[in-house]
Amino acid sequence: MHEHEWESLVKETLTRYADAHRDRIATLEYEIVEELPERRPNPHPRWGFALAGAVAVAAIFVIGLWVGLHLSVAPCSDPDVLCLVYPHAQSVSVAAQFTLWEPVPMNGPDRSGVWWIRLPQEIKPGRYEYGFIVDGTRWVYDPRATEFVHTFDDKINSVLYIAPRGEQP
Repeated sequence: MHEHEWESLVKETLTRYADAHRDRIATLEYEIVEELPERRPNPHPRWGFALAGAVAVAAIFVIGLWVGLHLSVAPCSDPDVLCLVYPHAQSVSVAAQFTLWEPVPMNGPDRSGVWWIRLPQEIKPGRYEYGFIVDGTRWVYDPRATEFVHTFDDKINSVLYIAPRGEQP
């Protein structure tokens, strides 16, 4: 991974983390301000808030960096998990015969840019076509699939075979 890709991935992770925890960030700022020792009135009160804000931002950055570096890696070696490496995507869904072609959001991305989803336990043995929808518009086939089908609307579907439980595919 190139350095600029790494920086971009870290920035995206921190931004997502900050957006997801916006309410906790505001609470953290007030907690930090409350823990500061009492001082005489400041002729420039906004400096106190700026300092508290800077401390809060620094804390969030450190927490986000720690979370970003310690996220678990997607379980792609599991045969019941579909994975797609697409680090710059904002969202990835899977659409398949077993989802009745309804997009189902995938987990991710992990720190390597991998999106993943565990296949439903109730899926019946058989042959299923599927694909990934990146950022809500782009149809992408699974490069890890071993079989593909060209569709009438000029897409490429990946093919997945589900073996009966207890049998190896």
